[in-house]
Amino acid sequence: MAVPERLKQLVDQMPDPDERRMYCTNIDKEKIEAAIAQIAKGGKQYILGLIDMLGAPGSREDVKPHYALHCVINYTLVTKNETMRKEFCEVLAQELSSNRSQYIRSFLCQCLQWAGREEAVPALGKLLSEEGLSDWASMALVAIRKGATDQFLKAWPTSKGRCRLDVIHGLAELAEPAAAAALKEALNGPDREVRIAGGAGLAKLADPSAVYLLLGAADRSSGWERIQQTKHCVVLAEKLAAAGRKAEAARIYQHLQKTRTDPTEKYIRELAEKALAS
Repeated sequence: MAVPERLKQLVDQMPDPDERRMYCTNIDKEKIEAAIAQIAKGGKQYILGLIDMLGAPGSREDVKPHYALHCVINYTLVTKNETMRKEFCEVLAQELSSNRSQYIRSFLCQCLQWAGREEAVPALGKLLSEEGLSDWASMALVAIRKGATDQFLKAWPTSKGRCRLDVIHGLAELAEPAAAAALKEALNGPDREVRIAGGAGLAKLADPSAVYLLLGAADRSSGWERIQQTKHCVVLAEKLAAAGRKAEAARIYQHLQKTRTDPTEKYIRELAEKALAS
């Protein structure tokens, strides 16, 4: 659709970046805020217009509409206008399934990361299988939280490559009980980073049934993965102890005390001994 001339005039009032490409000089705060308020009054049509005005990353065409879209989405939060926030975020979510560039859709994901709520969750979930956007979608879903685990679990069985890692990172960060099976599957997968993320999620869940799974994963790994999976065992032990499951926590510490015999792992033995003593 054609961008309204009035919107173009308002966008033109946005500041130009300085020589460092930062917005630190020549900022007329009152002028900018007045223009943003007028853009907000334009409703969905103006939000779509701003998205249409976005250009290639780093281009002069992109600078002002990019700045304006960021500000107008933030305006809904500052003014605590929930109706407007939801309406604008629905527009952003709708455009995630458009044929716009990955750069533009990644920026829309960033906007939804701080302003989006449940209305954006299904649209973000669809991007979890798109290379180049799954990381942006994952971060937005984790920030929104409500309903996010369902989207990650839906994407997990068919996810591949970087998308699979982004999905398991999301599940590990949210660490909801419903994700336990996926996290356990990840722990035994072929990809090192996916295994590490799976271990992190299981540790956060504080599930006693994961004690031997995590210890096994740590024991059979080496190098960086061994360090990380051992850390996850310690985190699990700490959480179990805090939850009153002292026997399970003690099993972890006792195992680490007996098996970390290499001089480079002396700190693990000392940590385990101190925990057992306390």
